[in-house]
Amino acid sequence: MGVKTRVGFIGLGTMGAPMATNVAKAGFPLTVWNRTASKVEPFVRAGAKSGKSPAHVAAEVDVVITMVSQPKDVEAVVLGPDGVLEGVKPGTVLVDMSTVSPATSRKLAGAVTTKRVEFLDAPVVGSKGPAIDGALVILVGGLPGTLERVRPVLSAMGKTIIHAGGVGSGAALKLATNLMLAHVAAGFAEGLLLVQKAGLDPKKYLDVLEASTFRSPWYQTKGVGMIKRDFSTHFALKHMHKDLRLMRELAGEIGLTLPITDAIQQLFAASEAAGKADLDYSAILAHVEVGTP
Repeated sequence: MGVKTRVGFIGLGTMGAPMATNVAKAGFPLTVWNRTASKVEPFVRAGAKSGKSPAHVAAEVDVVITMVSQPKDVEAVVLGPDGVLEGVKPGTVLVDMSTVSPATSRKLAGAVTTKRVEFLDAPVVGSKGPAIDGALVILVGGLPGTLERVRPVLSAMGKTIIHAGGVGSGAALKLATNLMLAHVAAGFAEGLLLVQKAGLDPKKYLDVLEASTFRSPWYQTKGVGMIKRDFSTHFALKHMHKDLRLMRELAGEIGLTLPITDAIQQLFAASEAAGKADLDYSAILAHVEVGTP
């Protein structure tokens, strides 16, 4: 597929909007749809077409990308009334870039195969900043040949593309990655509070992490923000909590226990219930801090 490949993008939220913008910047003719119609307007002003429904988008393009928040949402836009499945043509590729369970990915793949449509699950690693910069890491499950067909489109959104394996593999790898991300956020929050309660400068905590095998860009972005109590949303806490639930579901399916993740999931559940759902997931610090005398 070359630069004239027609791309449909469904889901223009915090991540989807900059991703779709980069697809358009790369020269791919773009048709977009979003449940909240106002989010479509900037794309239309920039030259994109507005789809009347997911089915209409699918009928107009060669590659359909879905990027929505919840498994139920992607099932609705693909399998529901006026969904992708109703309009998609044989030979199209559906790329679901949402973070969902491997079971959901397999369900979508099975459904679109009946229309002779190829499928990839391709969730991303990175939040709003990398999405804007086109620097996401894209984890792909599906046939290698299908990946090569759409690689130019994916390359407009990501700096690294990793083929994880068959359908559902990208989803599983993404959940394992976000598991580690949740652990790091919770662990850093407790370590930071320990340092501060001991009367130490939190910058020294960062200095140690940066000078050791813990070194990571995460601490210079998310860690610095947590020290400042800046919880501006790049990846909402409610979405991390959703991913933790999916991790536990996957673990149950494969007969694995995740005791540490279970404890962290409870922290995120309590934080969401306490009104922090729409803050960044780093706001787990604010929840832990409230419980610290």
